[in-house]
Amino acid sequence: MTITQILIAALIGYLFGCIQTAYLLGKFVGRFDIRQMGSGNAGASNVTVIMGWKYGIITGILDILKGIVPVLIVKTLYLDTPALAYFAGQAAILGHIFPFYLNFRGGKGVATLVGMFLGYHWPFGLLLVGLMIVLPFTFDFIVVGSLTVFTVSAILTFVLELPWLCKLTALVLTVIAFIKHAENIQRIRNNEEVRMSDTFKKKPAD
Repeated sequence: MTITQILIAALIGYLFGCIQTAYLLGKFVGRFDIRQMGSGNAGASNVTVIMGWKYGIITGILDILKGIVPVLIVKTLYLDTPALAYFAGQAAILGHIFPFYLNFRGGKGVATLVGMFLGYHWPFGLLLVGLMIVLPFTFDFIVVGSLTVFTVSAILTFVLELPWLCKLTALVLTVIAFIKHAENIQRIRNNEEVRMSDTFKKKPAD
């Protein structure tokens, strides 16, 4: 991988990641800034809590695509260097978490992370999808699935024997994930976190 290739892959991934689905849905459908509602997170989980399952699912699917598409584009551009595609997916996650036009206040990147793996190594991607679905329902908290997915993804980066840049970025992303979810963890301790079962009772936004 050359510096130029890394920068191109990072730029493609980051710009796709910056397409902030939750924020745009909140603005155009709910007429509010989703970052000022609920947990303050611009992601599928907060959209589900605030706007209902319909919009939460739409957000999740589009955020997954944000991870898949840049990976496939970079795969096509650099057929001989597949690690660049993986790095583009990681850059998409960073774009989702830190969108430049929203003062770097975005979501938490879980769905985009899953999308990255679906585009790069679909069996591992399906594994993460399973964890993202099963664990929140098992423990009744979305945050459990989110943090598990990030932790497992970092381990998979080593399993896939990717270059040090990808491994380092995976570890950094996992640390960021735990920091971004710190308030959720504290709310669980205080018995204040919204449970999965509660979101089923949420009436979808009109």
